[in-house]
Order: sequence, then structure tokens, then C-alpha cells
Amino acid sequence: MDFIRLKGIGVSPGIGMGEVILSERVIFTTRKESIPASQVGEELKRLKRAIERTRRQLIQIKAKIKEKMGEEHAFIFDAHLLILEDKSLYMSLEKIIKEEKAKAEWALSGVNDKYQKVFESINDEYFRQRKSDISDVLAKIYGNLGHRKKKKGDGKKKILVAHDLLPSEAASKLSQENILAIAMDMGGQTSHTAILSRSLNIPAAVGLHNITQRVKNGDYLIVDGTDGEVIINPPLAIRKEFLSKKEKYNNYRRELKKTAKLSATTLDEVRFSPLANIELPEEVNLARSFGAEGIGLFRSEFIFLQSSSLPTEEDHFSIYSRLAKQAYPYPVYIRTVDIGGEKTLPQLKIEKEPNPALGLRAIRFSLKNRDLFKIQLRAILRASFLKNVRILIPMITEIEEIGEVKLLFQEVKEEFEAKKIKFDENILLGVMIEVPAAAAITDFLAKEVDYLSIGTNDLIQYYLAVDRSNEFVSYLYKPFHPSVLRLIKFIVETAQREGKDVTVCGEMAADPLSAMVLLGFGLTKFSMNPIFIPRVKKALRSIEYRTVKDIVSEALGLKTAQEIEEYVIEKILVKYPHAFLMGQTT
Repeated sequence: MDFIRLKGIGVSPGIGMGEVILSERVIFTTRKESIPASQVGEELKRLKRAIERTRRQLIQIKAKIKEKMGEEHAFIFDAHLLILEDKSLYMSLEKIIKEEKAKAEWALSGVNDKYQKVFESINDEYFRQRKSDISDVLAKIYGNLGHRKKKKGDGKKKILVAHDLLPSEAASKLSQENILAIAMDMGGQTSHTAILSRSLNIPAAVGLHNITQRVKNGDYLIVDGTDGEVIINPPLAIRKEFLSKKEKYNNYRRELKKTAKLSATTLDEVRFSPLANIELPEEVNLARSFGAEGIGLFRSEFIFLQSSSLPTEEDHFSIYSRLAKQAYPYPVYIRTVDIGGEKTLPQLKIEKEPNPALGLRAIRFSLKNRDLFKIQLRAILRASFLKNVRILIPMITEIEEIGEVKLLFQEVKEEFEAKKIKFDENILLGVMIEVPAAAAITDFLAKEVDYLSIGTNDLIQYYLAVDRSNEFVSYLYKPFHPSVLRLIKFIVETAQREGKDVTVCGEMAADPLSAMVLLGFGLTKFSMNPIFIPRVKKALRSIEYRTVKDIVSEALGLKTAQEIEEYVIEKILVKYPHAFLMGQTT
């Protein structure tokens, strides 16, 4: 047996060790089987029977998972049932069968190819990962056109290896089988499989390219879901090394669970608020279990991915109202849709742009498509009746954009007042600081809105002119670059002078050392992926605000990112030796 190390993306921390079980895939046909015109009607009935069988299966699986895992883990099937019931999807399949006189398998294959191509052309990882939802539903229908017998497992705990694990497949397998870990060829941080594996504390590594071709059933595997490493058939010495690492990580998780329930205060009683970034409303309960005191960023784009047609006001409202109820009494910051540019969606004919990152996206897109924007604003306002909903506008560049948003906002409010529709009359309106131009006019922006949210990922990229996903220049992406820290300090202090709250959204909020530095600037609201909340909370509870404030102030006199980082670590460790103990996952 060959000993092989593979490096992928760690999407769910922890270590799993055991035998491989390969997941079977539905392979769509590449061969067109023609049928006579007289058989078209019967073929459509066959397709409808398969769709109905799929609907029953999804409802049954959802009920089973809800019973075994809780409602928060059954959310995937709500989206899939919506896709299944989408009339335009059926019409696309019907059209191919009728016009091409072909079997339903060919129609499903054609529609699947169409969506795969559309989603693969999207540069944004979160949107690209949503292609699996469509494929999942189509694959289930495809399988239900015939009657495949399922193989029974041997009951042993195993590591699931798959090419691209479909969301419902992951959920159903994890609910029925003893899965120790997941390793996949495809996938990313924002895929449903990644979200689900984090929810269930199943270690997972994805983006391994060809692991399905490198292993066979029965091979021994180590999956490190923290750093994305997978080891095939490791020797005994390495197995022992990872057993020790696994034990340390399990101790770490137990400590984190305790931390999640503790108060969010520093040693000198300064209160801070850990918030969660989420994509799905069903993640609220998970976020709260990690200690989140609200949803600091809800990415509303996913609503467009539940259907092949544009979402209606009711589609938006049903999501936002559920979100508000589940999070109550904590706040929910709903970011208006951030699509356009590279985030092309099947429902919208968005022209390709030479430089999409600097193109028609986010609020620029919304103000060009005001009917769509007003639908979203109406739904958010309707969902604000519990008075815990906030509106967050992405990628603001100039004051004029805020003026236009306010006009549309006022139009909707007046319409609701005339129709006596209830809403929060004092709903807070905020903007994201992601563009250097917006950062430079923080004083003007703070006077126009109720709060600010710093999107550190994009702000740093734009400010340093560095694409962090470009391997040739990613070394220049430095959150501790003196100019970046000075800019953030300026934003925070300027907003505070105007009496406005500031939240930080992005990877800096999820990093314990960065969070300490941001606290030193006076920032107390940190929004991040829910799984990182306990470690940041642990780090901030281990220090005093007044001491960190002085350390950070002194560090800003240094010239390089490395000098600043080393200085802050050294000074904090001298004063608080245990501050970083829980900051790392290994």
C-alpha cells in the first residue's frame, strides 16, 4: 500500500481516522435516446412520476433528519423542495423531451449541463458552490426514473470519500451511517456539505482534486479538517502522531463549548459582541450554540439560488421573517443583494465585464435594477416587525448612493404607511466600508447612516491592490500592514466621534490576534463564521482592554507588518501567557 499525503482545503476542523467508503455517484447520460412522437406523452408521465417519487423522498429524509439531528440540520431540503417545485425547471425538461423527442434521462442531463456551465463561469466561490443544489435535485430525479437497489453497509465507522458530495446525500448519509470524516475532490468553504459538516462536528477536507482516484474501499485514511491535509495509508508512527493531535483537538473543543456559554467581557469588564456571518437562516441555531449574540451579516444572495426564476417578494419575506424570529431578541443585519460583475446568476442576463471586481456589483447593481431592489427592501421592511432587523448596504463608494437608497427606502415606507402594513419605523440603515474611497469619507458617511460595518477582506484587497487568491502576489496581502491598521483605526475613531456603532466583518474578526488589535482600536462588535466565535471569545476574555489599547498604540509606530505582529504577540504573551492557548486549533 502506498503512503500518500494530499493537501486540500480544511472546511470543518478536527481529525478523523479510519477506513474509506467511496460514495457512489449518479452519472448523467451522454447518449441521446430518441423516442417516437407517440411516446412523448408517456415519457412526460414517467418524468412526473420520478419527480413525485423524489418529492416524497425529500420530505421523508427531511423528517428523519429533523427527528435525529434537529430542525437546523434539515434546512437543505427546504431549498431542494423549492427547486423541485419550480415550474420553469419542469418546463425546461418538458421542452427538451417534446422538441428533441428524447428520453427524460437526456433532458435531465441537458438541463444539468446548462446549470453547471453557468455556475462554473462565476468567479465567486460561494455562488459557484450553489450549483450542487440543482445537480442534487436533478440527480435524485434521474435515479428515480429507474429503480436502483441500494447496497447495505457493514455498520463500521468509516471515512466518506466522494467526488462532489451532493447536499442531500451528505445529510442522509450522515444521519444514517457512522461517518468519521469527509474527504472530497471538489468543494469549498461555502458549500452546503462544508456547512453541514461544521454543524455536525464532522472533520472535512475538500478540494483534493483526485482523491477518489487515489483510494479504494478499505484503505486507511487520516483527514485533518483543520488544515486540509489527508494522508492515505499512513505508517504506524504517523497514525500515533495524529492520535495525539486528535486528543489535543478534542480537549480544545471541550474548552470551546464551555467558552461559548461564558459572558463576552474582557478581564477589565469591557463588553464585546460576537456576531455570526451566515448564508442560510437555518444556521441561526448553530450560531447561537457557538455563542453568537446576533447575526452580523446575512448574505441574501443565496435566495436567488433556490429557484431558476427570480425570487418574489414573498420568497424574500419568508426567509427574512424566519431569520428574525429565530434570532430574536438578538439583532440581524441583512446585507442587500451583492450580485453583479463576476456573480452572474442564471435568472439575470448580466453582461461580462473586463474587470468585474471593479464593475457593476452590489449597490451599483441594485440601483441599476431598482424594481428588484425595491422588492428586497419591501420584504426586509415587512420582516422588521420584531424590531431586531437591520439593513446593510454593500460596496458604497459615494454619498450620492446613500441618497438614492434613502429615497427608495422612503417610497416603500410611505407605501406601507398608506396600506397600514406594520414595520419597524426606526429600522437601522448601515453601510459596508469595503472601498478605500468610502473609508476616506467615513466622517460624511457616518452622518448619513445609523452604523458602519468594515468588510476587511475586500477593503484590504482594494487598499493594497492585491488579489489574495492570486498565488503570485498573495504574500502582499497583509492585514497588519501599517497602512491597513491606520486606515481601520481612522474609520473606527471617526465613526465613534459621530456616535455611530462599527462592526468588523471579515477574516480579521475571526483571527484571535487581529481581534485583539481591533479591540485595541475600540472595536467591540466582531462578525465571523460561527465556528470561530468561541476561540475569539476565549482570546478576548483573556486580556484587558486598557493594556491591549496601549500595546496597539505603540505597535502603530513600527514600519512593517511583521514587526507589528511580532511586537503585539510578544507584549501580550508577557502580560497574558494564556491569551493564545485557545487561539489555535492544534
